[in-house]
Amino acid sequence: MSGDSGEDTAMMQHDIEMREESAHMREERQYQALTKDEFQRRLDDLHRDTETNLLNLAPTASQRLGFWTVYLLIMNRTIGAGIFAQPVTVLRHAGSSGAAILLWIAAGLIVYAIMVCWLELGMSVPFYDVLHHGQWVRQSTPRSGGDKNYLEYIYKKPALLATCVFGITFLVFSNLAGNAIQFGMYIEMARHPECADDDCLDKSAVIGWGIGVLTVSAAINVYTRKHSIQLNNAFSILKVIFVLFIVFAGFGHSSRNGNGCRNISFTTHPPGGSFGDVVLALVHAFYPYSGFEQPFYVLAEVEHPRRIFPKATNWALLTLLIFFPLTNVTFLCVIPYVDTATLPSNMTVAFFQRISSALDERVATRIVTIILAFFIFGNIVAQTFTATRVKQEIAKEGILPWSLLFAKGSDTLSSRLFTPRNRGLEDHREQSPIAATGLHWIAAVVLVLLVGIPLRPSVAYGLLTFLKSLTIIGALGLLTVAGLLYLKIDAWMGWGRGWDRKRRWWPYLDPLPAIVATIGLAFLLVAVFVPPKAGEPRRSEDGDGSRSLPYWVGPMVGWAAPLVGVVWWLGLLFVQWRGRWTLEVTRTPYIEVDSAGEFVQLAEIVEHDRVYQRRVRK
Repeated sequence: MSGDSGEDTAMMQHDIEMREESAHMREERQYQALTKDEFQRRLDDLHRDTETNLLNLAPTASQRLGFWTVYLLIMNRTIGAGIFAQPVTVLRHAGSSGAAILLWIAAGLIVYAIMVCWLELGMSVPFYDVLHHGQWVRQSTPRSGGDKNYLEYIYKKPALLATCVFGITFLVFSNLAGNAIQFGMYIEMARHPECADDDCLDKSAVIGWGIGVLTVSAAINVYTRKHSIQLNNAFSILKVIFVLFIVFAGFGHSSRNGNGCRNISFTTHPPGGSFGDVVLALVHAFYPYSGFEQPFYVLAEVEHPRRIFPKATNWALLTLLIFFPLTNVTFLCVIPYVDTATLPSNMTVAFFQRISSALDERVATRIVTIILAFFIFGNIVAQTFTATRVKQEIAKEGILPWSLLFAKGSDTLSSRLFTPRNRGLEDHREQSPIAATGLHWIAAVVLVLLVGIPLRPSVAYGLLTFLKSLTIIGALGLLTVAGLLYLKIDAWMGWGRGWDRKRRWWPYLDPLPAIVATIGLAFLLVAVFVPPKAGEPRRSEDGDGSRSLPYWVGPMVGWAAPLVGVVWWLGLLFVQWRGRWTLEVTRTPYIEVDSAGEFVQLAEIVEHDRVYQRRVRK
């Protein structure tokens, strides 16, 4: 009798858990993955009507990104204009050499905490029901798109709000328009090495060079995927060698010439060092680290993602946490910070002028600026490769005009010339989001013109890099890490989302990374409104009519960007209400288990259907 009672109790408990699981999962359930035969039949039934649906193919096994490509993708994107151009800005606002180095370390640690949060989410969402060994199992399959996927999972209601907030902000600011302007400045400095800063540079030429490098990078992304990745890896290796050369050459020069490293101190040189300046310096130090997110944007293209992706991204960030502060120490050993008035316009150029005593100063300037311009080109190539694929993911959600056009993946031009025709889902030509690349190029060029024409090149570069840091890493990053912290609190309190049961990756010192990232970003997004005392080197009107901007312009625009996404969402609702229709988006994946036993998405059908409401006659 007691045995029957125990069995009944166990069955009742099981029923309760099943009902709770059903309630918890109902709103989180993604579209069910299909078997290969079902997927093929679905394709045949759709007749490939490109006006309402499309087929998106993931890279084949031979096309996927390996450990070193993921590692080098971060290195190529992070080592560029930021670490070579931002040290002077950080130093000016920090007010002392010691504080500047600490800010580089602090920025790196906060970004590392953000990356750990992204890893936890990226290795876990989205979730699918997959048929495996004859049984339906709930699995997560890494998807490209980065924090778009994480925000959509965390903020499910109202529908499409998270997609619009992320999508519009990303479409506008996730490009390297600022780096393109810096590229133009370096080219012009190589042509005119007598120019100490951007006062004597031809602004129209700077803008022209910037648009040119954006165009070439977009053309590479359209023409080839394979060689774009190879180019990224080559850039990364050269950049790592260059940074190591700076470190060893700098310390060697310092030891031979009186050990200038002893001049690094916390002595404050006004007007920098105020609270507002320190915050602004920290935001500028954030920018070079922001390349950490690049592999997350193409996560579905990574080979064995759960096995190699966390290792590659962790090693890359740890490398940068050593490289960036050490590079700044090296600069300050060779060029001690005496006062703000003697700060060079570019620390890297001044560094090589100081150590290359055998070279004429004009020759040294030409060589260094050409190298830096070349490295910025690598930045833009990497950003174009990843950001265009995120914009493709945004378009799949149907929030843009002609969404399916921008969501479409097409055979690259080189594959059409040199690769046989497609032979199936697992063996096909390399793909590139050609239409999304055009959208990415337009947004970047518009920013270059919109900001570059009225402002001096150095001010335009500073504003655009500040806005990218504040919007992409700051605003969207805070929504992501705070949302993850909410999921953890929800699991601890037992409110219903059950994140502890679902996640597939557990960070060390959990939940400390989410707490550090949330507090750090929340503090920065508020503190940037405190006015700094150390402005640009010159505040008066230039002879060409360009001006420096008030300090509040950057924070205001950065905060306004997500609000534009909210307005876009309201407009989307209005258009549907007025037309009496609702857009239904269906994303049906085909998922298989790879050679490492991981579930990977090989293809996806995206369908956009307008469901019209019946008009009721009175």
